[in-house]
Amino acid sequence: MARVISAATQRGKGRRRTAWAFVIALNALATSPAWAGRPLTTEDTGTLDPGKVELELSLDYIRDGAGDIFLLPGGPALNIGLLPRLEGTVATAFVLLDPEGEPLRAGVGDSLVRLKYRFLDERSHWPAVMAAVTARLPTGDEDRGLGEEEVDVQPLAVLSKTFGPVILTVNAGYTFVTRDRDVDVVNLHASAEAGITRAWSIVGEVVSELATDRRTDDRVVLRAGTVYAVRERVRLDAAIGFGTTRASPDVLLTVGVTIALN
Repeated sequence: MARVISAATQRGKGRRRTAWAFVIALNALATSPAWAGRPLTTEDTGTLDPGKVELELSLDYIRDGAGDIFLLPGGPALNIGLLPRLEGTVATAFVLLDPEGEPLRAGVGDSLVRLKYRFLDERSHWPAVMAAVTARLPTGDEDRGLGEEEVDVQPLAVLSKTFGPVILTVNAGYTFVTRDRDVDVVNLHASAEAGITRAWSIVGEVVSELATDRRTDDRVVLRAGTVYAVRERVRLDAAIGFGTTRASPDVLLTVGVTIALN
């Protein structure tokens, strides 16, 4: 009996790791299309002008202790300028899941819906200030490990400041996990972007979810990447990330494109 309970517990932990790995990749998909957007998860303070639309597509791979995850494609994600300083995002992905010791499975994963509003523009003596709220919707099949039941809601505060060619951004928020409030997490992210040329920049970030209950573990990912604007309306990007805690995914890889549709 003890072995059965232990095995069930390990499957549950592995499933939570897999779900979190998928959500962190989807968040990278749904970040703002401003210069600080893909391939980072850290939210930035840029917004599209009203009526402007951008499409994001990617190929993503996540490896953790529970198996391999492929987002093929990761997207589409649509970023839409709604009002001055107000932007909306809708994102989903097609998931190919290869769990350890279980059959391969594929299907639509969970989706994200996000609104972000910039309260203050950056000035020489203060940073840009934004508030964002994101909801994860249970569009994936939870029984097949392609999503989680019920809805998660994440309010987020965002600050960013430019120092010469470098932009520093910090996020602080909280995720309400409605299916089990004991696994709520505190979100703390930070990113840096450095412009190398007018078309090319390098980016890096720390993405963390800090547990609010002793039964769960902290999850931290370090990520580095690059963005290249091949033309005014098309940007290519790539990044690699590594987990630094036992509950984090081991490796995250992403390659994507952002296209201005109008």
